[in-house]
Amino acid sequence: MNSQKEELQDRAIVRIAAHLPDLIVYGDICPERPSVDYFDGVLMFVDISGFTAMTEKFSTAMYMDRGAEQLVEILNHYISAIVEKVLIFGGDILKFAGDALLALWKVERKQLKNMITVVVKCSLEIHELFGAQESEGLDVRVKIGLAAGHISMLVFGDETRNFFLVIGQTVNDVRLAQNMAHMNDVILSPNCWQLCDRSMIEIERIPDQRAVKVNFLKLPPTFNFDEFFTKCMTFMDYYPSGDNKNLLRLACMLESDPHLEMSLQKYVMESISKQIDDKQLRGYLSELRPVTIVFVNLVFKDQDKVEVISSAIQDASVHISSVLRDLRGQINKVFMFDKGCSFLCVFGFPGEKAPDEVTHALESAVGIFDFCSQVHKIHTVSIGVASGTVFCGIVGHSVRHEYTVIGQKVNIAARMMMCYPGIVTCDSVTYNSSNLPAYFFKELPKRAMKGVADSGPVYQCLGLNEKV
Repeated sequence: MNSQKEELQDRAIVRIAAHLPDLIVYGDICPERPSVDYFDGVLMFVDISGFTAMTEKFSTAMYMDRGAEQLVEILNHYISAIVEKVLIFGGDILKFAGDALLALWKVERKQLKNMITVVVKCSLEIHELFGAQESEGLDVRVKIGLAAGHISMLVFGDETRNFFLVIGQTVNDVRLAQNMAHMNDVILSPNCWQLCDRSMIEIERIPDQRAVKVNFLKLPPTFNFDEFFTKCMTFMDYYPSGDNKNLLRLACMLESDPHLEMSLQKYVMESISKQIDDKQLRGYLSELRPVTIVFVNLVFKDQDKVEVISSAIQDASVHISSVLRDLRGQINKVFMFDKGCSFLCVFGFPGEKAPDEVTHALESAVGIFDFCSQVHKIHTVSIGVASGTVFCGIVGHSVRHEYTVIGQKVNIAARMMMCYPGIVTCDSVTYNSSNLPAYFFKELPKRAMKGVADSGPVYQCLGLNEKV
């Protein structure tokens, strides 16, 4: 029986599904682009600090060629433990973004109250995982934000590539809650605190905030959590039960279906699809690589109207994809960022290395900036470009993982994009490696950037033609 199960789990469709959430795997197979879906749910945002510092540490010469191996081992030791907890508690991992992850419990409105109790228990157990371990002298800490309510999902893209985003107030709330968290905190958004079963959760008020901090669960002495949990899971569509109850994820048992396989493959970066077909081992894809990061942020005029921003994101994504395709860059992630929607684009992925990568990256940044600035629903376009060595690899758990980039240069590109809105900025490595005339650039006054001790000089890229 087991060998049969193992065979099932080695199908291409199962390997592709491991890169995607249930929301997509079991979703509409051929969505219109853009298409919007509305539902209720609980969101959990987990931020793990310590990984960027680790990436820098393992990039040093001391680790020679084993840096990436050691890094991915430690990274996945931590992240897979979190993923496993989330899956055991019925959650769906929507995205991994560097050293953070977003999970969803999608339920009917009337189930939210009980489901919040389940997700709080899951959050507290995640913190317990980290209380006990210090690895390699690395200080890894976790902050968790929870939010609940209405959520919208947007699917967009072109003929070759699809993307999805969850958007709306609940998504903003979960980011804000996580931003308020200190190490080992669980913070409930105001709406989550409104909707939860207050008799079950002991909280602490946060001065001047409507969000609250969870202290512990206060379950009545006669309360049987296992029975309560089992009942809650009957409302989850894809929670493994019956013969499959020992599985972490139902998607491990997907039957071959060429039509579904093609549809799911469009959500995965092309270079990764090739590796999936090759049955390459996960470790093979992990490396410390010199790349150029282009981080694009779009802020919309009507940030709250899903219908309005969906067509703007669709138009922008089609253009960004076509610019990158010509210049050998790839969109690695799309997510809602503090303000607006961000595209994390990378030049120099495996198979895409080009000698004039940095110039290509700047060229694409300027092209994207010019186009998106003309999209009338987009209010502000901000782009940060940074070059250097980052960790590129598959992060997560064997049943749910994603190809992601982590490192100081990713953070610097993101921070420049947020600290210098409305322009294209780049770091000094990009400026110096571009071989472009100095008059295409202007050095900018330094601004303090969160989590970046010293970014070095920051330049504005004024444009790439002689008219500048």
